[in-house]
Amino acid sequence: MEVFKMFSSIELTLPPLEIFKIPSKPLVRMPIMPRNTPTGKVFHPLEVNPRFFNLTMGSDFVFTFVAAYVSVVFLLNKFNDARQYRPWSMTRTTAFKVFMIAHNSMLALFSAWAISGMIYNQLVHWYSATSGLERGDPSLVVEYLCNMDSKDYRILTKPLLGSEERIIYMYWIFYVSKFYEVVDTLIILARGKRSSTLQTFHHAGVIIIGWTGLRYESPMAPPGAILNAAVHTLMYFYFTLQTLGISVSKRFKRALTSIQIAQFIVGLGFAHFYLFVNYKAPMHKDQAPGADLLHGSAQSPNGSNGIGTFPCLDNQGGAFPLVVASSYLLPLIYLFVEFYINSYGGKTAAPTTTITRTTAPKTE
Repeated sequence: MEVFKMFSSIELTLPPLEIFKIPSKPLVRMPIMPRNTPTGKVFHPLEVNPRFFNLTMGSDFVFTFVAAYVSVVFLLNKFNDARQYRPWSMTRTTAFKVFMIAHNSMLALFSAWAISGMIYNQLVHWYSATSGLERGDPSLVVEYLCNMDSKDYRILTKPLLGSEERIIYMYWIFYVSKFYEVVDTLIILARGKRSSTLQTFHHAGVIIIGWTGLRYESPMAPPGAILNAAVHTLMYFYFTLQTLGISVSKRFKRALTSIQIAQFIVGLGFAHFYLFVNYKAPMHKDQAPGADLLHGSAQSPNGSNGIGTFPCLDNQGGAFPLVVASSYLLPLIYLFVEFYINSYGGKTAAPTTTITRTTAPKTE
């Protein structure tokens, strides 16, 4: 009965239609914070330049970069086709192999660092936000997962100064790394291969959903980034072994592809769960009874401090990133499953569709 009572503070209902409107303005904050602690120096190695931050968050920059990337891939695919998919001469040099080792190992280490930092910062934020509270109450977890900004907390206490900025910083730097990861595609093209639809769509789309999640401070973005960083740690570790000439079994390649597909399915399912979750929390003093769903439904008369029911996603910026992510992840899952069947289902697939650095590429 005690467990039932605890979960009675959580409700599942259909989301209000108002949250599906296109948001009017971005909500992202500049991730500036002090670095006067050992962990701060480890997980905040670089100060964020405001001009560079604003550049990476601008829609004109993001969509210009994505359009340029897709255009270059299209032209180089044509170029490689005309050359009958012969490797470029630079790929035979020692310098290229050294670059490949450095590229893959650096991204493997970066991904491991990113997931460590994101989990650490989330734990710091959680323990500061729940200071003095009974952490067994599921409504605390729901409010924590639903609000990126502590000023919207109704049950949780205020977190330590800078903990929110640490989370935003780690997510931003992980998002910026996606611009560099398009080098993966250039490596494929330099080796005389064709960049598949999966390869090109994957790298272009992840930049857009990363930008959308950060621009509107979506509460779904950090869990998705943690999942992605975990998979990328394994993926780039595998690429490093492959570049070093260390043999990797097909079973591991198949498992890696399966993990990637599971990542997308779990992430998409978890994100959609945000739409239906509501939780009970104290009303603010200035909140009128009978408020609409975007701000809670009052349950006490005369405007007193009663209990309200609050949707997890309570503004347009919360749902818009989910719509964008769904538009990206659903076709991506299809492309990955198709790749998995072609690569490991016993069929011999054409080189133009099986060579991709998003999973396990064939060696020369």
